[in-house]
Amino acid sequence: MADLTIGYLFKKKHIIYQNKKYEVFEFVDYVAGISFTNKQGNEICNILSGNNAGIYANIINENANEKDYVFLREDIDKAVEDNDNSVDFTEIRQKRIRSTAKYYLRKNGTALSRLVNEDLISYIEKDNQSQSEFDEDVFEKTTDISSMYESIKKTIISQDEQIMQILTSLFKNQKVVNSDLDMDLIAKLKENILIYGATGTGKTEILKRISKLYKIPIVIEDATSLSETGYQGRKITDMLEDLCLASNGDINMAEKGILVIDEFDKLAEKPGDNQSHVSRLGVQRSLLKLLDGSLFYFGNKKFDTSKLTVVGLGAFTGITNNDDDYKHLVTNDFIKYGIMKELIGRFSKTIPMNSLKKEDIVKILKESNFSPLNTYQKLFEMLEVNFEFNDDFIEYIAELAIAKQSGARSLKTVFDNCISSALFRIFAGEYSSISLVKPDDENNKPYVLAKTKETKHGFLGKK
Repeated sequence: MADLTIGYLFKKKHIIYQNKKYEVFEFVDYVAGISFTNKQGNEICNILSGNNAGIYANIINENANEKDYVFLREDIDKAVEDNDNSVDFTEIRQKRIRSTAKYYLRKNGTALSRLVNEDLISYIEKDNQSQSEFDEDVFEKTTDISSMYESIKKTIISQDEQIMQILTSLFKNQKVVNSDLDMDLIAKLKENILIYGATGTGKTEILKRISKLYKIPIVIEDATSLSETGYQGRKITDMLEDLCLASNGDINMAEKGILVIDEFDKLAEKPGDNQSHVSRLGVQRSLLKLLDGSLFYFGNKKFDTSKLTVVGLGAFTGITNNDDDYKHLVTNDFIKYGIMKELIGRFSKTIPMNSLKKEDIVKILKESNFSPLNTYQKLFEMLEVNFEFNDDFIEYIAELAIAKQSGARSLKTVFDNCISSALFRIFAGEYSSISLVKPDDENNKPYVLAKTKETKHGFLGKK
């Protein structure tokens, strides 16, 4: 049965912002239409008014995912009542447009929540203006391998050769897949990459930095969430769908993108491991199809992985008795670890990370953009608090981090633990200066605070 209805027309899109997926509804117009149920059982609205007359939009519900446009109907009696009991649709429309926000997120079911995150709105606006960013020539126009290398080196320390190798492989792949070469030759030249090394050496962070700098669609997925068909969990097609979202829906660009599978080593199927998940081997087999260049289907999309670059990241803890011996691993070591021979053989480029020693940790503390010393320096500048530290303190922090055996990953935790008790008193306004020092018998705290001068009116600035 068809009914005359009025309500809100939205354009629906999916975006990935700061590694989270959002379903965004952009307000288009307040319209009149005819609502009905189609042969597939979906509620549809045929828009009759305005510039969008003739559009068929899903009436919004939990499954309104088939069309770009969705319609949220409103009770006609309420709309008339809100308009001082006037049935003038032009007046109703103008009032609704003035009171309707531009962007909404799905809250649950048919409920939409007004989007108030200004940073996210800014990202959406920028995204709307840059749809053409992912075109065939984007690689030549917007990417500079030298500047990317120099930028990443400022964050990831003691992995210069690894950064260079990763960037070289990615750039080569883009040159190849955007060429007119025969597909068989493209398949032989394109490399899938496996990056491995101890926890905290920067594997994931390198790819995160590349994803921010590279004008090619990149998504970083977690292997631990994957499951083979028939088991609960994410599927291969879910990762490819995320890559399409990162490509603004451009399937051709997504097919030439970069899929990063983090925690790749967690897919290992170890003999006699009672904790081993039954579907791990199935996921490995599914990845074979992905790496071989095959067709995958999801929704109404067909995704060809022949030109896709796949990057695996893993710590492979315990693969060697010597933590410094990653560079000497061979294919058989990965097979013994529980990775299928056929799967490890699909990664033509393998890059071992350098293990971090104390001198590397010290260098990270002094030089990396993400060093807690540098990040806290900015915090204290904002608070107008004098901040000092010496080399003995840096050595002390490095020793604590090494003891945790988590590489650079533990630096923030160690540093926060050292300074947390001082921060409360700084935030309370009691101190205007902090010096970080190595604890000794006389002073068992890793800091020295200087008091702010107190007056009858309260605390008075820095000394």
